[in-house]
Amino acid sequence: MQEVKEARSIKNKLTGEKITFLETSRETDGDYEYIEVDLPPAGEGPPLHFHNNFEEQFEVRDGQLKVTKGKEEHILTQGDKMTVAKETHHTFSNASDKNPVTFRVKITPAHQFEESMRILYGLVEDGEVDDKGVPKNKTYAAIALDMQDSRVVKMPFFLKYFINHLAKKGKQKGIDQELIEKYAKD
Repeated sequence: MQEVKEARSIKNKLTGEKITFLETSRETDGDYEYIEVDLPPAGEGPPLHFHNNFEEQFEVRDGQLKVTKGKEEHILTQGDKMTVAKETHHTFSNASDKNPVTFRVKITPAHQFEESMRILYGLVEDGEVDDKGVPKNKTYAAIALDMQDSRVVKMPFFLKYFINHLAKKGKQKGIDQELIEKYAKD
């Protein structure tokens, strides 16, 4: 089982975060995606964001996960679960600066989360990101955000518009398919 798990895992060499794809969209006929995340001590997730098209259910396997949901912060420990409804502002981080946290996330219905993360981590591996892990090519960044239906909360309107425009133009040019072919094909 460990070999299978490792074959389905990707690791961000900048942050140390590891994602294992337990059940993919293809395996569930698009009903959901199920992942396991290993976040190092003091590791942070994405900025405060929301998704228009899916909900996420977090379940802590080991360690302490801080989840900000709306305006409330929650510390989840082993066995704790929390569902974040679509359109709800949220983020997460490791609540400990000494120990890692392992948690699972069920994304319902499935989206293109796996493909987007494989693309982003592939760009990290190829040195195509800045020191914060943001793709140097802004069209790539816009496409990845669009694929995972992530909408950053504290972003000026004109920047949100620009990112949406870049994602749309990139898809029209087939750049999303080029990225999938390079980084996310089996």
